[in-house]
Amino acid sequence: MDGAARDIFVVSDLHIGDGGARDNFDTGKKAPQLRAFLDHVGSEGGELFILGDLFELWQMNLSLLLVKRRALLDQMATLRMVYVPGNHDIDLLHFIGTDFLHHPFFATMRAPFVRELGGKRFRFCHGHETDPFNAGDHPGFGRMLTIFAGIFEDENGSPLLTSGESVEDILEQFGDSMLTIWRRAVATMNHRGLEGKMCPTVALTPAQSPDRLGEHVVGMRADLDMGAYDVAVLGHTHKAGRIGGWYFNSGSWTGPLNPFLRISPDGHVRYLEWKDGRAVEREMPVVLPDAAPRRSPSAPSPVTAAISAVRTLFPRPTRPERSRWVLIAQGAFALSLGAGALTISVGQGSSAGWRLLVSAFAAYALIDGALSLFGASREPLVRGLLSRVRGVASVLLGLIVLRRGYVVEMFVVLVGLWAFISGALRVAALVVLKGMVESKWLFAVGVGSTLAGLVLLLLPASATPLKFVLAGYLCYYGAGEVLAGVFGQRLPRAARPRTSA
Repeated sequence: MDGAARDIFVVSDLHIGDGGARDNFDTGKKAPQLRAFLDHVGSEGGELFILGDLFELWQMNLSLLLVKRRALLDQMATLRMVYVPGNHDIDLLHFIGTDFLHHPFFATMRAPFVRELGGKRFRFCHGHETDPFNAGDHPGFGRMLTIFAGIFEDENGSPLLTSGESVEDILEQFGDSMLTIWRRAVATMNHRGLEGKMCPTVALTPAQSPDRLGEHVVGMRADLDMGAYDVAVLGHTHKAGRIGGWYFNSGSWTGPLNPFLRISPDGHVRYLEWKDGRAVEREMPVVLPDAAPRRSPSAPSPVTAAISAVRTLFPRPTRPERSRWVLIAQGAFALSLGAGALTISVGQGSSAGWRLLVSAFAAYALIDGALSLFGASREPLVRGLLSRVRGVASVLLGLIVLRRGYVVEMFVVLVGLWAFISGALRVAALVVLKGMVESKWLFAVGVGSTLAGLVLLLLPASATPLKFVLAGYLCYYGAGEVLAGVFGQRLPRAARPRTSA
């Protein structure tokens, strides 16, 4: 059958990862479905074209991904196939035609190409090639935002939020809004528009920013009109379907559907979905009318979109438990003392001002310790023990400062040691007891406290600079505790992640 004409099966944008927390493909349990689909292609005697973004290399380690997905590579290598890298797996582009990757699968890699079917020239590509902000092999804003989303997904333990929304989609919404606000601010300051310059949305792919779909189509149409081919078959936008009879998109497997195209030797293109172990033919969706406008007529306010994204990523608890209220109270008190310290005059050896500053800090330490002891009463065993230790230490610090802290040198040592040790304990608790102490904001508080302790210990024993360092430290520490109390995610005991077998 090697000499016979074959049907071509086209897929794209699978975004296969390494099976970790960032892997949308693994979260959707797509591997068994893909393996069954590959068996179907083989049984039909077809030729498989994978048009880019097969691998998610913007967020994954290449070597780990390939090792984890060896079984898939082995199976694909048994088929007649062509693999064209896209913008998310562009790191493989320069391996085409080399012997660096010895697995037989990589011998199928090709740059975009044209094949004649039914008297028409079909161009097979990923689709980013005519996108000026994604055509190269250097990271753009879309790639950098995806990398940042990967960090958040690691902390979240999944590429999906509890609301079911994608972390990456929400961060892209936020990033796009921030860039739009920045662009408008710069245009206002310059008293002129920036219509001829890059706007934020074009720094994203059409899959990341649906508003870019019209621009993508215009770019493809311009390329087509140059006469190099008659029909474009591609992916990139994650939006399956056709435009007229010249544009066919195979969609993406990252969502609930598993779309693909089947092209007969006479050039007839059909749209199908792989569902429940079989190919189901559907009516071909229409991506856009053939004369689509470049941009959507309206877009939401960037400020509204940014606020919505922040609220989705950091949901506000409706009824904080006692430990949250304690954190908010401690943070608000630290912020108040930090701001108040800036108004106290300690210069020129003012003993009255210095005594007021020391007494205010001692009162803060006593109240902070009392709040920690109060909050520990309803905490789980280990976390309650940590809160009690911190509470007792704060109370002792307050008493010692009242007794011995009016000497500048002694005050610096006491506060510096307390800040360093309490910060180090906070960081250690969050790292070692990750499943129990889950607030990322408190991690930032601990790191900042440790650094502030070192600064205080290294600071010359002078009242004036000490006042400003102490005020800055208390404001930072207080803001972190307030944020932890408001936004920190506390998992119910039954919902805490288990270690996999």
